[in-house]
This record gives sequence, structure tokens and C-alpha cells, in this order.
Amino acid sequence: MRLLVINDVSVVLGGATKVAMQCIDAATAAGMDCTVLVGDDGEEVRRNFPQAKVEALCERPLRDGVQAGDVVERNYNRRAYAALDNLLAASDEETVVHVHGWSQILSPSIFHALSRHGARVIVTAHDFFLTCPNGGYLNFRSGEVCGHRPMSLGCLTSNCDKRNYLHKLWRVGRMLTQQSAGDEFWSRVEVILAHENMEPYLSGGALRHFLTLRSPCKPLTRGPAKAWRNDRMLFLGRMTWEKGVRTLAEALNKTGRPATLIGRGPLLKEMQSALPHCHVPGWLDDSEVDRLASESRFFVMPSRMPEPYGLVAAEAVMSGIPVIVSSNALIAEEVARNDAGLVFESGNADSLAEKIALMDNDDLVRHLSEGAYEYGKRIAPSNDEWRQRILDIYRGHTGASLH
Repeated sequence: MRLLVINDVSVVLGGATKVAMQCIDAATAAGMDCTVLVGDDGEEVRRNFPQAKVEALCERPLRDGVQAGDVVERNYNRRAYAALDNLLAASDEETVVHVHGWSQILSPSIFHALSRHGARVIVTAHDFFLTCPNGGYLNFRSGEVCGHRPMSLGCLTSNCDKRNYLHKLWRVGRMLTQQSAGDEFWSRVEVILAHENMEPYLSGGALRHFLTLRSPCKPLTRGPAKAWRNDRMLFLGRMTWEKGVRTLAEALNKTGRPATLIGRGPLLKEMQSALPHCHVPGWLDDSEVDRLASESRFFVMPSRMPEPYGLVAAEAVMSGIPVIVSSNALIAEEVARNDAGLVFESGNADSLAEKIALMDNDDLVRHLSEGAYEYGKRIAPSNDEWRQRILDIYRGHTGASLH
């Protein structure tokens, strides 16, 4: 058996690429014949996994700036199609293909290449691009979770895009390209969900086979944090509107509480300007994140979109750091049920400010910290458990039928 891992980029800046690299690590450690197709230069894969074969397109992701040719290439990347078609031509019947990210560089052309071959295809749903044109089931104009059926008339006429309606139409065109790989192809694709609550967003169309495998994660800190002894809030993630950083900034200015916001993104400078009483350093290395996390009183995940999982929230919980999460987060209900944190109304700065103020209570923070640490033991599989599970999936031994 040969494993072919596909992802837009090789540099870990988000959860999808992090999991893709963990898949490569598990496969190569198990002695599998592993090939990786990436849209960027692939240097991070070559450096970290010298035993893996790498096919790299050396192209730029859309988030680094849109170029004129991207209108066509990011809808149907012919170089990506040709590269994948060639990789599959040798031994497609013995190949398992695991797709992670494709919306930034590789485009839906990869699914057309896959549809021509008999390789087994697995896609991990790190977001909702399998069904939703903008990938988030979020109306970026209203801030509300979208209730339209993807690609319905209501969806097509909704100006929900973060840029403009013309860009929404481009996304619709890309979705049509994706769907045109054919129902016969999509009905055989196996979808790994990062969280079980993602399934209602992805089912109902051509996709038929789902299983849940929560992504592995490790605590943000080396040991359980004494959160009730600390005084600073922590945010860790991309500085974008959909991640809720503007809501967070408004709530922090209402309360005047100190906070540390770590991350990169288009709103970084805006956050630095809007929060002069907070520490907003940009991106930091792991050791510095560890130090700042150990000094944190609680963690906030203010996402406006239906956050599929929220790895960093799970990492905080595993560290005994209570979390305040948006009601749109798919883990919100379990956070509240397990006394691991609080839930605020998505996009409502007053609601978030209220929850932040509650965290001044040392007894409450200690109760939630202890609840978080206990729940953290169950929130995700251990690294060893996850590695064994992903290898079993590759080998066709799922332990339970796809549903």
C-alpha cells in the first residue's frame, strides 16, 4: 500500500496543516511508502520527513495575496491536476489518498484527477469547503450562521462573502467545479470529521461515508496550570474577523481587563492599535507560548463561524485553563456540560464582557480549572491512540463501520 497525503501548504500555520503533518509522521514512522503533494515549495516536509517523497508545485496560497491568474488557477489548477494524475498513474489501485487542504492553491482540480483513478480517497473535513462555497456556513455581512442549503437559490443569492458578491459568485463557480467531479466519485469518498457535530453540515448531498476522529493535541503547558492564581486572559489564533477578534477587542475595552493575544493575520495591526492595554506580539515560538499559557487565567475562543473543533481550546482545557467559547463553537455544549468553561453569545461583545467579568471570581476560576483539567483527559485521543487509529483507517480497519 502507498499513502499519498495532499495539502495546500507544508508550513504549519493552522490546524489543517498540523494534522496533515501528523499523518505523514504516523505513516513514515510505521514504514509506509509515503508521498506528499503540496502546493507550496514543500521544504518543511522535506526537512521534517526526509523519507517521504515530495511533489511540490511551488505556488503561493491565496492568503498571501490574490493575483490575476488566480481567478482561473484557484478554480481549476491544471498543474495540480497533472501532478496528481501522474502520481496516481503508477499504482492507483494500491494507493490510499488522504486530502487535507485544497482551497488555497491546489483547487478542486485534484478531485477530477482522483475521479479518474481507482485509489481509495479519504478527506479530512477541517472546515466546510466540501459543501459550503465560503467554507464556513457564515454570513460575513451579518455575522449570522447561514441557514441556507448550500448551492440552493437562497445560497446563490446571498451576499455572504467576506469580500463582495462578485467573489461569492467566484466561490460558487469553484463549488460547481468541485461538484462536477461527479456524484459517483463523491459517494465513494470517506470523510473524517474533526468533530462529530460537523456531520449535519456535510450530509444530505453526495457524501455518504463519515467517521469521527478528533485531532490529537497536547497541553499548552507542561503541567496543569494554577489558573486562579493568574490574572491575564489568553487568545491564540489567526487575527481575522471570522475568528471573532473584533468582538474580543470590544469586550476587552469594555472591561479594561489585561490580555495576551498571540497570532498573525490581516487584523493584527488593528488589534495592536485597539488594545493598548494588552500584549499583542504577533506570532511567538512554542516555548514562549508555553510560558504565557502557564501564566493565563483563562482562554477565549470567540469565533463567529461554527468552529469545527478548535484545537487550541482543547489544548487549553488539557492544561487546566478554563475556556470562554462562542456559542457557535461545536464544542460549546460539552465545555459547559463538563464545567470546563463558560459560553457567550457569538458576536455579542456585551455577553463576552459579562463572562470575562465573572472570571474575576477566584473560586469560579478554580472550579472551572479543575473541571477543565479532568475533561481534558477525555477531550481528544492521546497521540498514540490517534496514530494507531489513523493507521487503522489507512489499512481499512476502522474498528467501526463508516456511517
